[in-house]
Amino acid sequence: MAVQNIAVKLCGILQSLTDDEITAREWRLLGQEQDGTQLLSWVSTKDTKEVLNIGLYTNKTKTLTTLYNFNENLNIIQASVNASHTLLVYVVKQLPNEDCGTLEALYCPYLLCLLPDKPSEPVAIEEGSTKQIMVQYVYGKSNKYSPGIRNDRFILFKHLECIKIYRTPMFLNECDDGTEKWGFDGVYPEPETIVKVFSWAQWDCVNQVLYYIHYREPTKSFAEGEEVKSPSEMTPMLSALQFHADLPHETVLNIPLSLPHLPSGAGGGAACGAYEDAPLPLRVHDCSLDLQIICDQRGLLCICHHYLYKPLDDSTTSLVLEDSADLKDSGVNFAYSITLLQHGVVVHSVVPDLPWALAKSLRPSYTLYEDNHLLVNIPMLYTHLIDISVHHEPCCHIVIAAEDSNSGPSLAPILGWGAHAMVDLNTLDVVTMNVAEKDLIMTFKNNNSVENKLAVIHYLIQHEGNLDLAEELISWLCVNQRTCVSGDVQRCMQEYLVGATFAVTRRALPNTAMPLMRMLPFTMHLKFADVKVRDLCVSVCMEKLWNSSAVVLAARQRVCQFVEDVWTRLWTALNTPPRNRLTPQAVLDKLRVSLYCYQPEALSRCSTPMSPTASAPSISAPQRRSSIGTGQELLPFFEVDVCTASKQEHVIAANLREVSVHLMRETSNQTGSGPTGGTGGRGVESGVHALATRWASAQLDASRALCRAICRALAATPAHNQQRGFTFIDEMEPAHAFILFKVLEQYYLATESAAFPLPQGFSSFFTYLGYRALPFHTFVQHVHRSVLELQIDVVKAIIASKDDDNKTTVNNKLRLIQLVGEGRARRALAAWPSKAALGLRARDHAATLLSGGGAGGHLEQTRHRPVRDTAGIAALPSGERLSPLDTFLDLLTAKASLNELDFNLIIEATLASVQQDIS
Repeated sequence: MAVQNIAVKLCGILQSLTDDEITAREWRLLGQEQDGTQLLSWVSTKDTKEVLNIGLYTNKTKTLTTLYNFNENLNIIQASVNASHTLLVYVVKQLPNEDCGTLEALYCPYLLCLLPDKPSEPVAIEEGSTKQIMVQYVYGKSNKYSPGIRNDRFILFKHLECIKIYRTPMFLNECDDGTEKWGFDGVYPEPETIVKVFSWAQWDCVNQVLYYIHYREPTKSFAEGEEVKSPSEMTPMLSALQFHADLPHETVLNIPLSLPHLPSGAGGGAACGAYEDAPLPLRVHDCSLDLQIICDQRGLLCICHHYLYKPLDDSTTSLVLEDSADLKDSGVNFAYSITLLQHGVVVHSVVPDLPWALAKSLRPSYTLYEDNHLLVNIPMLYTHLIDISVHHEPCCHIVIAAEDSNSGPSLAPILGWGAHAMVDLNTLDVVTMNVAEKDLIMTFKNNNSVENKLAVIHYLIQHEGNLDLAEELISWLCVNQRTCVSGDVQRCMQEYLVGATFAVTRRALPNTAMPLMRMLPFTMHLKFADVKVRDLCVSVCMEKLWNSSAVVLAARQRVCQFVEDVWTRLWTALNTPPRNRLTPQAVLDKLRVSLYCYQPEALSRCSTPMSPTASAPSISAPQRRSSIGTGQELLPFFEVDVCTASKQEHVIAANLREVSVHLMRETSNQTGSGPTGGTGGRGVESGVHALATRWASAQLDASRALCRAICRALAATPAHNQQRGFTFIDEMEPAHAFILFKVLEQYYLATESAAFPLPQGFSSFFTYLGYRALPFHTFVQHVHRSVLELQIDVVKAIIASKDDDNKTTVNNKLRLIQLVGEGRARRALAAWPSKAALGLRARDHAATLLSGGGAGGHLEQTRHRPVRDTAGIAALPSGERLSPLDTFLDLLTAKASLNELDFNLIIEATLASVQQDIS
């Protein structure tokens, strides 16, 4: 976090303006305006007397303007200035004084004219009150309809009583020398009461919106099963007034809230007995209700409510409002609920069983972080990063542990100091909130919660675009997975696959097809889950709001119907029908049905052409260009499938089909208001085709990138001058091969459960790796479960291995030959220089001839060549005692022609059999 102190900065500015010693001290932040300027007060010494000064600071230009110097030291808690910096309103808080007979603090509002040629004294706006009072100027009022008159307005808040609008007209007067100057005569009309009774209010200076909570009688409900409230039970309502420059203000929001039963009428006083006079953000409330609203022009509205409660034995909860003897030695639940109105959901977060003294001192601070997250800072505990992106539903949340400290800052958002800037109201330290990569890496590695790991991967891929760091974290997780629960690594791999595919597709998609992205999956894990941080457990859950679209005023009902602002965007988001996203499980279900019919080994049993005998590419062969990563690192296998039917092509075709069908179905259901804006069927088809093809391509790129990251972590990435494929496995140590197989098995399960294609050549590499790393009976079990595929290249590699001295190995190879199809078995036997293979081939050849079958058209290519010099028929006895081979050859020549008979195969097989019997 970058930290800079306002007081130190302003003291330096004051010192640069004079050569005298600066005595400024006791700096206090009084408020801020829409243009990003801050109002501050400081105490200085003038003729051995302490006086108060009020100034306006603009951080953009680094200028401090002194607005007024008082002749005494006043306790000003809040102030506001108009746009022309000519009128100042402020509130003085008079503390209780027994000598003067005041037992409670009094809030006294004043108006002060700052015109240079007219000395003015502060004028009391209203009488002092024990209820909290705040004042704020409204910006944006022009003199377009009244030339020569500036009718500025300011709002006066009086807690539990009213909210008023005061108008302070200024007139353009003509001087004797012909010039014109603005003047204020100190006369203003009667104020307008816009809100009668309220329990909480907040002013949004950026959007010029007034939020307030009021109570009203419950409406009658005719819904079955809904709880009927008594007429005496008031319902809290949150309303919003939008102020305009030249038009009347309007109510744009009305939403019922679920709040504790607090005093809502006049005379209730402060429920907790004290007010917190915090000018940033400007809120009027007592300490029994800690609520803050975050609003953004993109249509984001977050209602953040912090509260404490203690569970009771009767399964109910009791809100904690004040100190009591039984709470000091027990724990309470620290909770905050965030209503994401643009999504129509509420996210509840609870930290159970905190000490009462600690829980009471904590105040969460909220700010929008970048474009897609809400950052909740809990001092001394943790920082909570919640994904509230407008592009998808709320999902992953990251909990980052805070550094150990005995106290924490009370932060509030400040304008004009850069993005994510917040100020500590106690020390005036400006802190730039930043989630650094080192914090994410530390959270990923030190926190055993898989939910945090999934959220970090989602954040890096979807919102930061840092796929390299995401790959590094997954590589680290593959090596350090002893502390992980079974299945956690696989879930992280799935999150990478789906997230990277979504991010890459979105990056390469044209703008016309961008709305279709709302129908495709962006994560595998949508549900919020609990996260453990050190000794704390942060319980997070989400619930849906009922009929949230009816709480915002529609555009046709607005005072200005054709303007586009935060409320029109929010109304559009709430009234847009939800789109059904395609889930990987739906694609997987369809894929499993088609894979049941997809049997590459069955193709060889039929009369299909022979499998391609493509040779392995050279080491310097160009690699496939990927949209993820640099692609400089080689995979440990050749990306070539040596088989008739490629499973990769089958999976890609299934994804293309399901994505296209889903998009066409969803766009056809949204008639008129579809994502293409009614451009017609041809526009929909072109958008669907562009999205489906990019999605399938991104799936393959994500799968390759993840495989590359895993191999890199396990030192299974060959150098450019090193052999790849089966030779690379043969050179590995047995322990290394076993570890590589177990991690690649997790990768295989992750891709299969997410319906993602595997890189070409992976299946054969994975099968051969399993043959070398696993016991044979375990290897066969994997083959029976279709985890390992016996393609012709891996079968040949296993059969041709020079380990036939052991009879068990020969029997194992024969068992593998029985598992493959007939065509592959014959090709494998032809590549096996073994006596057992010779006997099987000879018997099969003889049986084919004796049964009347022909040798086929490929006899010349498949005719056996002797592996060593033999004497042929002369090697067996002849003459008086006929050779059995002569008799057998006579029988074969009687059934088939000499062209169909493979003499070398039969002779060599017979000699091998005789030698085996002799030995």
